[in-house]
Order: sequence, then structure tokens, then C-alpha cells
Amino acid sequence: MALSAKDLLGQDEFWIFLFALGVVLLNWPAMALAYSGPTIFGWPSILVYIITVWLLIVAAAYAFDRWHP
Repeated sequence: MALSAKDLLGQDEFWIFLFALGVVLLNWPAMALAYSGPTIFGWPSILVYIITVWLLIVAAAYAFDRWHP
């Protein structure tokens, strides 16, 4: 059975999932795959990847904290 976004944010296991996702995305193999070229709009591609992943994790944590009862 598929869960909606509201049902997913209502579960305590979401914190564990968010932590595991951050560990996987900010670990060496995923970061090595993200390094594809020298720059993106003048910024190193690895820096753009790290900032993007970090912002998405922070936004997901904020959304979970605001909507979790």
C-alpha cells in the first residue's frame, strides 16, 4: 500500500530514513559520482552537489518537524 506524503511525514521512522539518506548521499561513492566536471556556473560541481543535498535534507527535516504532531 502506497503512503501519501502526509502519511509518510506522520511516521517516526522518517527521522531514521532522513539520517540514512544523508549518510548515503554525503558518503564517498555518491560524491564521487557527483563529480562530473570542473564547474557548474563557475562553482565546483562537488560543492554544488553538497550544498544541494544539505539544503534538501534540512528542508525535509523542517517539513517533518512542522507537520509531525
